Amino acid sequence: MRRGRAAAAAVVVLPLALVASGGTALAGPVVVTPAARAAAALGEQAGPAVVLLRVALLAGTALAGGIALVHGLLGRRAPQGSSRGLLGGHVPRGLLVTAWVAAGVVAAAAEITHLTGSVSVLGTVAHVVLALVAAALLGTRWSAVPGAVLLVLLAAQLGSIHTGLAFALDATYAVASGVLVGATAVAAAGARRAGPAPGPRAGEPAVPAGSGPATGAPSAGLRSRAAAEAPTVPFGAVAVPEKADRPDVHPRSGVLARVAIAAGAVAVGAGVAQLVVSGPDTTHDLTGSGYGLAGLAAVALPVLVMAGWAAALLPAGRLRARELHRIAGVTGVAGIAAAALLATLPLPGPGPEPGRPLLRTVGAGADRLAVLVAPMRPGPNLVRLSGTGYPPPGTTDGTAVQPVALATGGHEHGPTLPTAASVSTDPTSAPAVPFTARDGAAGGWAVVDLPAGASTLTVSAGGVTSTVPVDTGSAAATPVEGALTGPDGPECAAALLGDLVGQRPGDATPEAGTCPSDTLSEADAGALRATIRTLTDHGVRSVRVVADDSPRSLAAAELVRTRATEAGARLVERPDADSALIVVSGWAPAAATLREASARALETPTHLGGTYLAPWLLTAGVVTRTSSSVVPLAFNPQDQLAKRYAGEVGAAFPGEAPSTSGYVRWAAHSGVPLDERPALFGAAPVDVPMTVNAPGDTDGHHGGGNPAAWFPHGTVVPVSAPLDPS
Repeated sequence: MRRGRAAAAAVVVLPLALVASGGTALAGPVVVTPAARAAAALGEQAGPAVVLLRVALLAGTALAGGIALVHGLLGRRAPQGSSRGLLGGHVPRGLLVTAWVAAGVVAAAAEITHLTGSVSVLGTVAHVVLALVAAALLGTRWSAVPGAVLLVLLAAQLGSIHTGLAFALDATYAVASGVLVGATAVAAAGARRAGPAPGPRAGEPAVPAGSGPATGAPSAGLRSRAAAEAPTVPFGAVAVPEKADRPDVHPRSGVLARVAIAAGAVAVGAGVAQLVVSGPDTTHDLTGSGYGLAGLAAVALPVLVMAGWAAALLPAGRLRARELHRIAGVTGVAGIAAAALLATLPLPGPGPEPGRPLLRTVGAGADRLAVLVAPMRPGPNLVRLSGTGYPPPGTTDGTAVQPVALATGGHEHGPTLPTAASVSTDPTSAPAVPFTARDGAAGGWAVVDLPAGASTLTVSAGGVTSTVPVDTGSAAATPVEGALTGPDGPECAAALLGDLVGQRPGDATPEAGTCPSDTLSEADAGALRATIRTLTDHGVRSVRVVADDSPRSLAAAELVRTRATEAGARLVERPDADSALIVVSGWAPAAATLREASARALETPTHLGGTYLAPWLLTAGVVTRTSSSVVPLAFNPQDQLAKRYAGEVGAAFPGEAPSTSGYVRWAAHSGVPLDERPALFGAAPVDVPMTVNAPGDTDGHHGGGNPAAWFPHGTVVPVSAPLDPS
């Protein structure tokens, strides 16, 4: 008994000890930010062939390693109905076939995976050799060694996407599930096949006593007389035959059952803990996403395996023990396959929090789109959807929506979706709101009223309907948060995306907070002062200022007019030939102003003094509306940090153009200081045909126009030395 317990403990302890010896894999947890989740979901996903290979490799490894380990430590010699192992020992014929099939699957999957470039030669050879050696040694105690190492490999591969506690949980699940499957397979091979109970067959008459054939055995009467004359034997000595003499009972079936049920309990516990640590954040995603359903299957299927073991231990289930164990074994392998799927599925987006922007992805035909919801308060909320081809406001002509390529993907714009996109609340209390375009910004925009508390948004795009969980809490939106649904909403959303992309692991999700249009920052005021001083020093004598009614724009317009008047410049209200145009409005009015000025310049000289834009107007939707402009900036868009921001925000929200407002928020999270002295930068189109960006380059110098460039089809370069902002 003591030896059996030691062997049972070694079944689980040995591979777990080998996993723990890895050491470095357990160093430090990895927390995935909302932007990283969105980028992963929108990036290139594993194809069906890759998924099938991973599932086959891990399921085969679990079965091969589990059988070798469990049979090596707890198996017995089975001369009846068994086959001789390749290197000695007797193994039940079915178990031997199963082990070799599993080894073959592992060898084939490992080799194909190596040919795709995913695994090194050394790793492939080690995996294949271990699987084949485990099958060859089956029937001997030595099979436990390659079996344990195979489970270590399974643990490392299943937990390859995690570190820290999440990796430890993956490793525990892998080892426990492998032991569970191995014990079930060994039990299925050793259990008695279901069949009729001993006695006369149906339709055959019973043989009367004393009328049996002449076989040399005494008749019933003679047996009765002999029995009466025989010495008395205690009843307990013959009432129950010895366990070893019962052909339907495995000598170590009790140990196998205890190992299997204990391993199943450990696997279920590790699976539940993994869902808590790194699983979906909401019950909506737990039951409504592929990732959540796979995680639930990885927990539920080992429970069914344990239920099969419990049924086989009952008196009624002993006659069907083999069938029950076989069904349980297939179910256990399916559980490992579900766990293997998790690494190939994108983790659902973060759960909603009142007052904080929500960044998630939704389905759109064969593609996925990014969606941003803010300020996440009861009442009007801004909903932004990535993609192109949205109709102008006020039109519902069913214009198709196109998902744009990732930031590093160059000029590919993806397939055109068959229908327009819309959003509605659930429960539906109002008609669906169509997504429409906004001047100066990319993507689709809608404003919807959300009820207080938890609810869902329904987004329809590309013929696919997706639900997004939201939670607005009970506090009403502040006037500052309400600016998100106003005309400056696109710039506010760009700033929020800069916050989300700049968020570092472990940081709380940034609050909706203030919009850049709410106040004129000292840095922007200094940049405008330097701009006015420079243009008046170069002889500009008339200035036209374009502003809107936002607090920032009103303050900026007052500053520009005051400084220009002090420098002797004349203020004009309408476009003319000699004036300089200074735009300090928001994105949409600025885009309209530049478009009108460019159209007028084709007919008559207009604003020959130059076009100057406020720092916050550096975004593709604005600067591309004119042939050339000058922008005062406290950073260089050609620097690697600025390009990095452009790439990150484009990956998290495809089609999002980099902007000054977004970069300032991103730089604050990243610890990147802005220049104290601004410089003037010229923004103009550059036609360089037959050139294409290298992967990861976002300078916009290519034929198709990179949506993540600061100036698609153009460039932004310094045209002055650093200026005095005072």
